[in-house]
Amino acid sequence: MASETSLSIVIIDDDVTLCEMVRDTLARKFPGAVFATYNTGEDALAQITEQPDIAILDYQLDSVRPDAMNGIQILTKLKERFPDLPVIFMSAQDRMEVASNTIKYGAYDYIVKGETAFHKLELAVRQIAQMRTLKKSHGFQKAMNMVFWVLVLALVVYIVYLRLH
Repeated sequence: MASETSLSIVIIDDDVTLCEMVRDTLARKFPGAVFATYNTGEDALAQITEQPDIAILDYQLDSVRPDAMNGIQILTKLKERFPDLPVIFMSAQDRMEVASNTIKYGAYDYIVKGETAFHKLELAVRQIAQMRTLKKSHGFQKAMNMVFWVLVLALVVYIVYLRLH
């Protein structure tokens, strides 16, 4: 799928090993995707200058910096900067109120780390990639419709011009 080859994916997790595992797993499933990994939300916020296609974010980000912002705070900052950014939470927090808060603040999905997490993550990324492709094709279709109507209008104007002269 063409859209999958051009995906840019940001992974924000204070667990370096998990960042690598997520990147490696998704790289196998989405060849050609470009990845950036950050071990603190603050680093991600400081270094992300253009909107990625997808962000994968942990809830607890305090093992590198004890005073670090949590995932909800990072989500809020990312959404202020990139309102349309799909953010997938992938966290060990399995409390319902944590999951519902992430969705309330604009997360696309919430995945509890566990034995099925990577499969669920792949499915979520695939859904986002497909939605992205549909949005692009819809935009192309709208542009072609506009060209069609401009040509029809030009033809009508030309016919009227020929009849008047």
